[in-house]
Amino acid sequence: MRKSKTEKSIIRVLSAVIIVAMLLSACSGKEESGVRTIRDVTSRNTISTECQNPAGLHYSAGEEAFTEKIAASGLIELYVDKATNSFCIADSGKKQLWSALPLLDTLSQNESPASDPSMAALRIIGGTDVYYLNTQDNSLAYGKASYSPFENGVEFSYDIFADSETAKKTSFSTSDIAFNLKINVALADGNMNVNCTCSNISKNPNAYIESIELLNYFGAYNDSAESDYLFVPDGCGAIIRTSVYDESFEKLSFAVYGSDPACEKEYSGSALVPAFGIKHGEAAFVSLIRKGDTAAVIHADKASGFADYNRVYPSFNITPSAYENETLNISKSSSVQELSLCYRFLYDKNATYSGLASACREQLIRDSVLSSQSVNETAYLPFFLTLTGAVSKNSGPFRILSRLTTFEQAQDMLIRMKSKGINNVALRYTGVFGGGTDSTDASHTRLLARLGGSPKLSELFSYISAQKMSLYLDIDILSSASGFGSNSALNINKQISDYKAGSKLVEFLGSSPASRELIRISKLSKVIKSVLTDTKYYDFSGFCINDAGSVLYSDFSYNGMLRDSAASEIRSAISPLSTSRPTMAVKGNIYMLKNIDSVINVPLDTTVSASGAYLPVPFIQLILHGEVDYAGDPINVLANGEENMLHCIEFGACPHYEWNYDSSMDESENDIYYYDNTINSAAEFYKKANEALNDLRSARMTDHYEVQDGVFCTEYDTGAKIYVNYTDSECSVMGAVVEARSFLKIN
Repeated sequence: MRKSKTEKSIIRVLSAVIIVAMLLSACSGKEESGVRTIRDVTSRNTISTECQNPAGLHYSAGEEAFTEKIAASGLIELYVDKATNSFCIADSGKKQLWSALPLLDTLSQNESPASDPSMAALRIIGGTDVYYLNTQDNSLAYGKASYSPFENGVEFSYDIFADSETAKKTSFSTSDIAFNLKINVALADGNMNVNCTCSNISKNPNAYIESIELLNYFGAYNDSAESDYLFVPDGCGAIIRTSVYDESFEKLSFAVYGSDPACEKEYSGSALVPAFGIKHGEAAFVSLIRKGDTAAVIHADKASGFADYNRVYPSFNITPSAYENETLNISKSSSVQELSLCYRFLYDKNATYSGLASACREQLIRDSVLSSQSVNETAYLPFFLTLTGAVSKNSGPFRILSRLTTFEQAQDMLIRMKSKGINNVALRYTGVFGGGTDSTDASHTRLLARLGGSPKLSELFSYISAQKMSLYLDIDILSSASGFGSNSALNINKQISDYKAGSKLVEFLGSSPASRELIRISKLSKVIKSVLTDTKYYDFSGFCINDAGSVLYSDFSYNGMLRDSAASEIRSAISPLSTSRPTMAVKGNIYMLKNIDSVINVPLDTTVSASGAYLPVPFIQLILHGEVDYAGDPINVLANGEENMLHCIEFGACPHYEWNYDSSMDESENDIYYYDNTINSAAEFYKKANEALNDLRSARMTDHYEVQDGVFCTEYDTGAKIYVNYTDSECSVMGAVVEARSFLKIN
């Protein structure tokens, strides 16, 4: 049957109306996110189980409690304490025992035992309430803990319940709080490998594990010899001397790879490497987190009495959540499905923080986190130079772009540096693309014409190539000062995710860095393709990857992508940028360094202030030296330039300066960024650093220690030793004199 013209017209109009309505609905409707929201939460109950028997549940009685030998490997043996369903590691001579729970016989008679030691402690979100549960009070006490030996190891199983009534059930309702936690402990190659998994056995759809503390008292002790310490991955690395009293000490926490901008939690500092350790007596261990590192936080606590313990341990943010303004937001997915840690044990002369770093480096290479490559040696030590093309700064209610160093001026600067003996410059050029230092979406990577454009960049690169130097164009692949529109990532509160990148230069110029929006991780591969297309015909050596070197975040847009998946995406994205090109990174979280050739702004200090009990050590440098060239923050920007020069020598770091061609101040002599003010001292320092460090670039740093007050020694596998004297008096080492505030290299 044929339709009339009127009928056809009506159908067309109706179809158009439906299409428009669908489009309007798509535009106005909120897109699905990776967050579950519960509104009108006026209060949240905190529920925990009161421990009735801390001595019997949370402590092993003593060494005699470990009656069953499970396995042995190398110098270590694994034993089980049946009473507490826990374990210990002992060396074959039983001179040192590392217990998962503290030993009851270490307490004095007048001290009360603690109730928080456990094999694992869980923070669980149940509906809108928070439950604090653990393996000892919520499983062992209910008779629901067991263990099963297997070849070279043992599996501990814990059915964990919110209360004793739930523990008595043989079947569960979907409103019950009930989880099963399995901890596998296995020995291999003289190491202890720990794996942890968890499952929701009641299938409660409103119950989530928010975080897990794992082995929170492993190796803890309350007696301290002078050489005992805790190792924490704060900045370059730090040891906490447990024998030194420090009344100002507070419990510390360090977020591995930094705090997640999408979840806004505060910590004592950040960690570039997911490692921690303990030195006690003549033995030590280092633990490297192999799975779950992106969700990890390292905690350290120092004993203040006999009932307290020196301890360092990890926790893991499994299911991110946020509670604010009576609204509870919970991630729909968990960050990791399995936690895995490798504990490596060292004895006698190897039980040092240098030994811990060496063991850590070996494991990182074995796990393919780092490559086994060595630095490509050149005739001269790299001198890292950061230049800024254009800076974005405040001007009343607006931000304006101000030119600092053009490509032509950069070449003039390099010619002058060359004339002063600085022969190998690795130039990192920031603020050369749209937006300057307030760089915009990297998918539109265009050179700023005001700097000279592509022709002048080619001239600069031609000179750099002829002088066997290198040019790195700085790029932010994760963030944009102008935003990404519909491609912006969302935070846990379902708002556009952003962060503030610190810039000492912008602050020096009397402005403040702009807030930078973060991109949806799922769009990152397209951004990289655009970058490669847009820069295809530019002349430069390689990219300097800025934001991705230090920023790792969850993205709650669409169905959500937490940090573990994001780290994999970032690693994959970096690979094309480094193909057939040398690549530089800023700061350098360890997970993304495999294809990186050099790293700048590597911490040479700690976030927590140094004290007699808290000492910075070159743990990161002991891992990285010989693997990549690295440098610390720009020397001319730091408060004490002379001391920081010595610090570079001690830590095996290349010189790094940040300059502008012209001064931004009327009184140019006060401009720390004006290159004419520090080029002479930089050239003098470079000459000394080149003589001391260039032939060691591919060498492994094998040891570092304090020789005497204010005098440190760094050793390399070539046999070279470098002594650095920070004092105002000369000192004698190995029959040689180290001048005051100077250094001496002995081959």
